[in-house]
Amino acid sequence: MNPGALPFEFVASEKITLDYLNSAEALKQVFRKHFRKPSMRRFKVDREKIVDKLLSYNRRLNAPEPAIRNIESLSQSDTYAIVTGQQPGIFTGPLYTVYKAISAIVLCEIMSDEKQSFVPVFWNASEDDDFSEVDHIVIFRKNEPLGIRYDREMGGEAFSHMRVDKSELKKILSIVEDVSPNSEFKKPLLKEISMIIQESSTLGDFFSRLMIHLFGESGLVMIEPQPLRDLMAPIFNRLISRPTECTQILTEAGHKLKKLGYPPKIRKKPDICNFFIFDDEGRRLRVTYNGNFQAANETYSQRELLRLLEDDPYRFSANAVTRPITQDFLLPTFAYVAGPNEIAYQAQLKGVYYFFSLERPVIYPRYGGTVVEKKVSRVLTKYKAQIQELRNPEKLLKRIPKDRVDDVFSSFKSEVQEGMVEVTRRAESIDQTLKEPCFLARGKILKTIEGLEDKVASKLKKKDSIARQQITKASRNLFPNGDLQERQINVLEYLIKFGKEFLKKVHQDFLEANYGEHRVIEC
Repeated sequence: MNPGALPFEFVASEKITLDYLNSAEALKQVFRKHFRKPSMRRFKVDREKIVDKLLSYNRRLNAPEPAIRNIESLSQSDTYAIVTGQQPGIFTGPLYTVYKAISAIVLCEIMSDEKQSFVPVFWNASEDDDFSEVDHIVIFRKNEPLGIRYDREMGGEAFSHMRVDKSELKKILSIVEDVSPNSEFKKPLLKEISMIIQESSTLGDFFSRLMIHLFGESGLVMIEPQPLRDLMAPIFNRLISRPTECTQILTEAGHKLKKLGYPPKIRKKPDICNFFIFDDEGRRLRVTYNGNFQAANETYSQRELLRLLEDDPYRFSANAVTRPITQDFLLPTFAYVAGPNEIAYQAQLKGVYYFFSLERPVIYPRYGGTVVEKKVSRVLTKYKAQIQELRNPEKLLKRIPKDRVDDVFSSFKSEVQEGMVEVTRRAESIDQTLKEPCFLARGKILKTIEGLEDKVASKLKKKDSIARQQITKASRNLFPNGDLQERQINVLEYLIKFGKEFLKKVHQDFLEANYGEHRVIEC
């Protein structure tokens, strides 16, 4: 591990993910390929068709020339895709989404040479419909994490069908403008994003346009599943022809993982089919099979569902299990860049790939990051603290040695009183009338010392209060809501403070990192 990184064990909680990062021997039967010894998978894709689809989608988003050139290069047999993806969070969601995109871009730069080239592709998972995961952003207001919600009544439709409420998005942007610090980057950035809002139609579209705005010049290619559904028809045909076999494979894989000491992440009821059907309002209906297929109140025979697929493939959608299958069926994928939880999820998919006669690509862990601003760095230096310690500020505050003065003053007062006893004895031996002045002098001296003690104690209390305040603020900056920064804070926080140089800084830090490292990004 580099000194500029946090330990894997600190940022990842899944045991299987940690073991995968550390190349554990037991996982060789789960992951045939490993990112430390990568190899090209065998695949057969229609490059011409997928290039046409990618060009059509990205040109509609006004993608810049580097992204278009990358798409065109995928028509060449020596060019491969490095894929990553995420649900379309509002304003890109938490920082880890941005880190995924940069990870794919960096990996392409590292892997490309004279013999072969690699193109970063971001799969905008806009067919998802879990609105609670994407309907808010978090930024700082006076160093306190502030959640801002996209307040819209949910109809249960997928993000690819959910129309953008432009006034609501602009209201969020207005709150961001009010609570964020002023900088030279703020006004032009918010103006650019406001224009993107105006151009957007659905939440999926808004996400792709914003990602293109941030990373199109770096060659990032965006795609949603919706334009590709007709090309996915063979996948859905197999799922309809053998309805619950994928679920059986997942269950068996879960049992094997459990025997290896890893709790399975995917649990499915035996009648679950691993695809959805869209209704007329854009809602995804879960499909089950018990002799016939059931989707909400609709019942289909196998023949009827195959006919529906032939007539209207756009009615069909992959679920979380078959989404990676559709990606790797359509794209010349060399690698998938995954987050910590996705790696644990992927551990059950080996047999599913075999079911579709596909070879799984290499799974690369994404890079992560914790942004340490100068104000936080000063606190770390002042209290000789490690970043990890700020996750538990109370424990750190107990560790910091407290300056004590009560013992010093107690000793001092004791010495004064002993000295005054001797002074009084000597004075009395000279003249008995000096006893009273000595007694009064003793009281005045002790009162003066106690006054000084109170002043010093007050200053120390204030110092302790300042230490608590500084450490608490630094803790909330690095671990907002008690979580990793990358899982909470939106990229607007740092684009406003540092401009697009922030993305370049992250890019450079990731280039210098080992695969999967969680970098300390000093800004």
